[in-house]
Amino acid sequence: MKKKLNLIIIIILISIVSISCKKGDNKGEIKLEEKEKAPKSLVSIAEEIDEILTSTSEIEKIIELTPLEFETLEVKEKDKKSEDENKDEKDKIAEENLNLKDEELLKKWNDIDKKIDKTHKDWNDYEIDAMRKAINPEKTNEFKKNLNLCTKAVEDRNTKDILDTGSKAILSLASFFELYKDEIKGDLSRIKYAAYQAYLVSETDIENAQKLLDSTGESITRLRQKLDKEKTKTLDKLAIAIEDMKKSLGEDNKKLLEIKRDIILDNIKLLEM
Repeated sequence: MKKKLNLIIIIILISIVSISCKKGDNKGEIKLEEKEKAPKSLVSIAEEIDEILTSTSEIEKIIELTPLEFETLEVKEKDKKSEDENKDEKDKIAEENLNLKDEELLKKWNDIDKKIDKTHKDWNDYEIDAMRKAINPEKTNEFKKNLNLCTKAVEDRNTKDILDTGSKAILSLASFFELYKDEIKGDLSRIKYAAYQAYLVSETDIENAQKLLDSTGESITRLRQKLDKEKTKTLDKLAIAIEDMKKSLGEDNKKLLEIKRDIILDNIKLLEM
């Protein structure tokens, strides 16, 4: 009887040890599966600059519209006037639409002002993390310089300079994202930069625009190694969109390049989700 009792005790102890070992192994497996991603403060900085660039592109499109063209793009439905309206009525409608256009531009500029302020605050929150990661001080100074130049361009309401300096700030952030081994936003930032800059320089330097888009090849390769299979289709669409923009460089059509650039940016957003 005593021997049986001892045997039962031994079996129970072995079971407990076995369960403990399995739990320990599971913990080890969970740790291995944890991915090293960028902190929220860094992600917020990138998102805010993205929004600034997107809003700036929208401002450029609004500026190019006549008041009546702007009205047709508004969500609000207005009663259409008959063709035989007299000149005074048409002038009055045009003036009202001009005011609506100015109001929309003012709203967008105010939003950009708020975003640039928040970007500086988020950078202040994140910078200490970058220092702990032993980032090259030159990379920090480079980002600060580009952010300050972008802030000045916002103050001057200079859309071209905002797109230029803002995209350069995005490129600077790539080095920070690459501090985190499982992060894909570094390569995506490099592709964003290439798309914006190729669009900006295409009017005067097609060869340089081509080189910028060609430079995205390495980023596409690295992304293919990191992305889940379910996102490879979107990556393929991104690669095709880059090739399409390259082919559009010789068309001497700014609107076409803008469309091709925005398709690249849309595919990048899908990969970031």
